[in-house]
Amino acid sequence: MIGWPLESDLGRTAAAARETRRRIEPHIRRTPLVEGDGHLLKLESLQRGGSFKVRGAAAAITAASAPTEIVAASTGNHGLAVATVAGELGIPCRIFAPASAAPAKLARLRAAGIAVALIDGDPLAAELAAREAAAATAGALLVPPYNDPEVILGQATVGLELLEQAPRAPDAVFVPVGGGGLISGIALAVRDAWPDTAIVGCLPAASPAMTDAVAAGRVVDSPLARTLSDATAGNIEAGSITVPICSLLVDEWVLLEEDEIAAAMRAAAREHHLIVEGAGALALAGARRRGRRGRDVIVLSGAGVGAETLRALFDGSG
Repeated sequence: MIGWPLESDLGRTAAAARETRRRIEPHIRRTPLVEGDGHLLKLESLQRGGSFKVRGAAAAITAASAPTEIVAASTGNHGLAVATVAGELGIPCRIFAPASAAPAKLARLRAAGIAVALIDGDPLAAELAAREAAAATAGALLVPPYNDPEVILGQATVGLELLEQAPRAPDAVFVPVGGGGLISGIALAVRDAWPDTAIVGCLPAASPAMTDAVAAGRVVDSPLARTLSDATAGNIEAGSITVPICSLLVDEWVLLEEDEIAAAMRAAAREHHLIVEGAGALALAGARRRGRRGRDVIVLSGAGVGAETLRALFDGSG
């Protein structure tokens, strides 16, 4: 395990992220950075499994020493990512999911032949159940969705690619936020090279766990409501290392309403010919809310949206 916190030494973090990228290269795609209405869109929606999550999963699993089983908690994307890498390495895996997870994502997990244990409560309840199961199983490796240095270094490889792909430092990088693993990794990777670029965290107003934690200086229970951004919904694990990183390195926060998320999903399809899920549209919604102030990078983090949700978005929308 790499020493932590790495946010105190960004040069060392970048070096660790580069080593992580070399290790996980066989398991991930280098995703495109494309022009989109004056901005640059980072298409993690085209990543293996349909989301950025395979980067963190591959980083954690390949850093471990001969685990006998992989255990993870997920609302869908992280579980698919973990199962993909575990399958490639021939390691059995178990996924714990909240019973409230999107049916389309649960169906994808089951269709892939993954053993799924449904847990009552929000995604945090599933995370705690997975942690307990891993602790009770000899040789098992728990792969957290965000609260882990190796997972964060995996997500930092998105930032390394941005540094190579962007023609110059952008004015801002818009990133979706749930538990904070993706924005922590990107911020750690790009802050030293792009000191004047604003790192903007985008999350649903219906699930404001990270902004509440940053405001309080610790994880607190946040009020939760249903949201199109199911992949970022839920409370954060107590003591998560992402909270101090976000407190230090994220410059701005944007809380999005459900109609803004829906509008961004429609815009992705109509204007950019891209299908993205609610969480995947958060950064686009945040950029639309903030308005054009320069040339920005917008991270579209995932494409895992069900047909019924898409039909509901476009029926009667003109």
